[in-house]
Amino acid sequence: MNKNLRVTILLILLCTGWFLPHIVKAQTKKVVTLDEAVELSIAHSRQLKIDSTQLQIATSKIKQSINTQLPQVGINLNYTRISDNITPFKVNFQTGDLILNPQILNQSYNSLQLRQPLFLGGKIKNGTELLKLDLQAIYFDIEKNKSDAAFNITTLWYNLFVVKETKKIIEANIQLLKKQQKDAQNFVNQGIILANDVLKLDLAVTNLTSTLSDLNSSLRLLKYNLCLLTGLDTKVEIDIPETLPLMARRNGVLDDYLLTAIKNRPELKGLNIRQTQAALGLKLTRSDYLPNISLGGNANYNQPEQRVFPNKAELTGTWTAGVYFNWNLSSFYTNKQKVNESKLNVIRINQVLDQATEGIQLEVNADYNNYLQAIEKINIATKEVEQATENFRVEQNRFSNNTTTPTEFLTANTLLLQSKINLITATANTELAYKKVLKSTNSKN
Repeated sequence: MNKNLRVTILLILLCTGWFLPHIVKAQTKKVVTLDEAVELSIAHSRQLKIDSTQLQIATSKIKQSINTQLPQVGINLNYTRISDNITPFKVNFQTGDLILNPQILNQSYNSLQLRQPLFLGGKIKNGTELLKLDLQAIYFDIEKNKSDAAFNITTLWYNLFVVKETKKIIEANIQLLKKQQKDAQNFVNQGIILANDVLKLDLAVTNLTSTLSDLNSSLRLLKYNLCLLTGLDTKVEIDIPETLPLMARRNGVLDDYLLTAIKNRPELKGLNIRQTQAALGLKLTRSDYLPNISLGGNANYNQPEQRVFPNKAELTGTWTAGVYFNWNLSSFYTNKQKVNESKLNVIRINQVLDQATEGIQLEVNADYNNYLQAIEKINIATKEVEQATENFRVEQNRFSNNTTTPTEFLTANTLLLQSKINLITATANTELAYKKVLKSTNSKN
């Protein structure tokens, strides 16, 4: 093989071996926006999958209740072999003997039964309606759980953003201090400052490096949780965008938010359904006082047929039809406690609804005020960054000119570092507080 060709092939293999892992790594990295995270979380939510199954169960129960209105059909087949040790009873007549109980050793009693409920005191109708209301209430439970899942992943996403941005600030500050370390070492060599002053810079860098290690650990934890809650492969390298989606805006007053929450919150809608259910349940319990009426018939094919006299050892077809009336009069005193329990359940649901309404009002008020406070903190943090930046600029110039101590310089640096972190945190918290207001009022914007 030509030497140049071998060298070319070798280079290709080496390049491929170097680039391939990087290509694979790049392909497995996924940037997840907030909207994507929310959408994936809702699709993956274990609770919502349980709710979906519960919804199917409720639908099945409704169909079962409707089926009870259909005619009830049953079949009964029975074969019996009896002993032959009973002496038949005979009556003597001039025309011959009459056997009143002939020995029919093989006996078979078969019937086809049909029952159609006509009136059950409203049990079927009210029972079906009760189950339909339960289905509606489950839909509102699902809506609430969707809101919870969306907010939980939103909180995680914003926490990840804060940690990621804080890490950037810390890394930039470490690089800044390392540069100052070199300048300080030059001052030591010139005999301008003491070696202990350089040690203070070294200690600051070490402390920031320790903080950076904690942030990296938090990042790994948050990214893993984000993958897990969104259904993504935890082995995929995940990241979020560099910029924060800004939606927060100050509009509306507390009373408007309170009215919106009372109108929109799925918990209250679900409890209103439960309230209707409780009233219907009381009506259903009272139906036990009423009689049951049904229409039915039997088709019989028996051997012997008891309507034939004397009995014969042959199959005979007969039928019956009628209206059946059943009234359990003892229910007038046995059903009282059930009715009383249903009445208490109506009272309980009303109390729960009042409690939930009050709790939602407290929640909305707290979320609204937290949001207003978060906006104020952004203004404060912005001003703090401006002041800390100017203070650091002055101290950095003085340190470069050896007119200040490393302690003063590090104090200014720490103030600037903390102010930048505070601004990032305040910005994210404001967005999250706004999201919480939307959640507590069940609003889109």
